[in-house]
Formats: sequence, structure tokens, C-alpha cells
Amino acid sequence: MEFLYMTKTSSSKLHFTLLLLINITLLSACHSGDLSKENRLSTSVNLSDAPLEINILETGKSDCIVIKVEDKTVMIDTGLDQNGEKIADFLEKEQIDVIDYLIISHLDKDHIGGAETILDEVAVSKVIQPNYTRDTKQYKQYTEALKDHELNPIYLANDMTFKLNDATFIISPPLQEEYELSNDYSLITSVSYGDQSFLFAGDAESIRLSEFLATSPLHYTLLKLPHHGRYSEKLDELLTAISPTYGIITCSEEEYADTEVLELLAKHHVQTLMTSDGPIVIRSDGKNISVHQQLKTIISFKQKGD
Repeated sequence: MEFLYMTKTSSSKLHFTLLLLINITLLSACHSGDLSKENRLSTSVNLSDAPLEINILETGKSDCIVIKVEDKTVMIDTGLDQNGEKIADFLEKEQIDVIDYLIISHLDKDHIGGAETILDEVAVSKVIQPNYTRDTKQYKQYTEALKDHELNPIYLANDMTFKLNDATFIISPPLQEEYELSNDYSLITSVSYGDQSFLFAGDAESIRLSEFLATSPLHYTLLKLPHHGRYSEKLDELLTAISPTYGIITCSEEEYADTEVLELLAKHHVQTLMTSDGPIVIRSDGKNISVHQQLKTIISFKQKGD
């Protein structure tokens, strides 16, 4: 099956049209049973009330991911300073007043910027972060907000596993004490729910991706690509190792994904969405999965043979 991708200079209107064409192609392929995926997928189901919901917010070239497992909530990263109110509004709209785990993948401004606002607006039970510091305004605001709310973060040195209802979270920390790049301190989070699995790679660069690949990872249904769609020499190896069905890139129209990355995703037949086109919602009941972007539906699938 042929997949289309756009370069950084493409207009958003044309990009929207091509995404729509991809969706139509996928729907046709689904009905014909011709999806060239390892886990062949077929008919659609209604997942509007599914127990697992993952919201990847539209926050420009930054990350904020909200994972709801029934009555429990995990947030991965908090976007930029200017995203704080938008994220808080989303939490209010979703009637989320407690975040059970706030995972800070690393300490760059586009991952911790909104933390101060979020900590002021909702209760946070636990904060998990890598064990290093930064000399930035955003880091100082973040640490002061933690103190104000009497939160002592967990500085992760070893893999951490916890369950929320029927979802299993595994957070993997960097292995070295020091890295040249802040991005390589990224915590990598995997979420397993029934037959589905999701990987959130922070801003991991080549060194950090090499560490993760050394663990011999298995297939993941969905990958939140590292570093907003910037190219890494280890990305091809990662895509080969985990063979994701879906790829999500957190980027903006002004700071778009690299062409080389889009080419690699097409090569690996990864169905890709970008937050530059709007927020993304993933739902699953453990067997089936749906991926939506605003009013655009990729498709809801059920495993073939079920």
C-alpha cells in the first residue's frame, strides 16, 4: 500500500487533503483485507466509551500527553510556558482534578514549561523525572512549584513499573550519569493494555535510543516519535525493532517534522499523524484501537479473526 507524506514547506490545506486521502485508502484496504501489517487488522467497532484514552494535545513543538485509564490519570510532560492555561482548560473540560502520576520525560522548556500552572490547578499525587538538573528559568519555576505544593519528585535510576486498573506502565530511565545532550536524559515510557501497547520516547536522541534498543523491545501498536520528528540515525533501527502501526509526531507548522523522518515512516508503512493538524485521541478496550484527530477518523480496528 502506498503512503503519502508532506515536506516542511507543504501547506496545511494540502496536508489535510493528503491525510484524508490516506484515510480513504486505509478504509478501502480494511474492507479488502489488504493492510500490510504484521498484526492484520479488520472491521471497525465503537470505542467512544473505551476504558483507555490517550490524548496527545496540540501544544506546538512540545509534548503534553494525558492518559486516562478509567478513573486514573497519567500526564507525560507539560508543554511550554504558554501552553499551561490551555492544558489546564483541557483538564477542567475532561473533569480531571487529580493526576495520579506526572511523568517529566526530561527538563527542557518544551516539556516542563506548563508544570507550574498545572500544579496550581489540579492535585498531583506523584512526580517522576530523570536525575539531573538544568540552569534555566523554566527549571527554576518547575522546582519552585514542586516545593510550593510539597511534592518530592522520584528521581528515576532504575526501571519503574506500576499498574493503573488494567494498564501497565513501565518507565525506563537513562543509563548514564551524564550526557552531552539534555534530550538523552529522556525517560522512555511504555504502556500496555490488553493486546495493545504504546511507546512514548520523549526527545531521545541516538545514544538514548541505543540504550532502549539494547533491551530488545517487541512490537508496539503506537509510537510517539522522539524529538518532534527530528531525524536520528537510530530511528530506522527503532522502527524496524518495534514495527509500530501508528506514529504520532508532536510538532508545529512552523517547526515541522524532518523529511527524512517522514520518508522512514512511509518506508515502514506507519500510519502517521502530526499534532500540527490538531489534537489526537487514541482509545482502546484492550483488543481494539481507534485513532482520531479532531473530526478526522483514521479508523477503528478489530484484530482479524475476532
